[in-house]
Amino acid sequence: MPQSWKRRLREDYGRRLQSLAHATGAMRCTAWLRGGGLRGAIILMYHSVAEGDARRFVDPRNHVPAAVFEQQAAFLAKHRTVVALSQMITMLQRGDAPAPGTVVITFDDGYLDNLTTVAPVLKRYGLPATIFLPTGYIDRAETQWIDQAYTMFERRLANRITWNDNRGEHCFDLDRPEDRRMAYQAICASLLTASADGRRTMLQLLQDGLGPTEQPPKLTMSWNDVRTLVLQYPDFDIGGHTTEHIDLTQTPVEQARSEFHNCRHRIQEQTGRPPRHFSFPYGRTSSTLRMMAADAGFDSACGGGNGDAVVRSFTDIYALPRVEAPATMKRFDILTSTANTGFWRRLGR
Repeated sequence: MPQSWKRRLREDYGRRLQSLAHATGAMRCTAWLRGGGLRGAIILMYHSVAEGDARRFVDPRNHVPAAVFEQQAAFLAKHRTVVALSQMITMLQRGDAPAPGTVVITFDDGYLDNLTTVAPVLKRYGLPATIFLPTGYIDRAETQWIDQAYTMFERRLANRITWNDNRGEHCFDLDRPEDRRMAYQAICASLLTASADGRRTMLQLLQDGLGPTEQPPKLTMSWNDVRTLVLQYPDFDIGGHTTEHIDLTQTPVEQARSEFHNCRHRIQEQTGRPPRHFSFPYGRTSSTLRMMAADAGFDSACGGGNGDAVVRSFTDIYALPRVEAPATMKRFDILTSTANTGFWRRLGR
């Protein structure tokens, strides 16, 4: 059976079965029978919550509409116990399992809307959060590479592009939806695993090849913005996310080590506070990289994990799993439930 049909069946019937299990209590019973119970925490991962014209320049995969985010914050304030990442790490270091319904809120990449839109909402509901910053992008207030690429595709003049990657040369007809989708996926895959210098070269090639008619507005915070966030919203903690937002698993050891140390030093230099927590870009990590995070002085790291979305008392604090926040309220209660684990969570993917 073609993969698209398998995916459609899983989405149509898997999610319905998951919702039924959640509504009837079968999901909770399964959690108890497996021995894990309902204790544990869900770490939510957000990126952009851009409003107005700015949202046109953000890859939809990294965007939750501002109105939806407000609804999610209201739900969490009423139905879950939201704790700071540092508070959860303290629990785990003591060997304690977080109470049922515990949620941690995190943001990656340093989007400006995390200050202008997100922080006021979180303050209104009394919810703490952690934002992980790629310090090189903050230094330059540079739009994330994914949004640069997305903007170039959406506002291109060219209708064809040729791209070289490790599989060879590919020519795509961008007037054909399937070709356009494949081109975007292939180019983003190349950009994700590239070095910082290699990525800049690729983006310039993409710019030259597509001839976009618009450039993104300011989407990323500057250090002045970060300091404003720290001063005005003390419940918003600052964490590290490398300097250049590169895939550390594709990076030479010494360079990877410098990504941890330089990132941590830069945040302390600019905010006066050493960051305690780290987020591996794209969730890609290894045992060696987790040791580097600890050696650099970070108390925890998000990324990797053993496949269980729930953080438990025995979870490796340098391999914390996260759940990507959905762009709608649909099934948000299920996604943030610690009963939704194992078979049930896989049904909903």
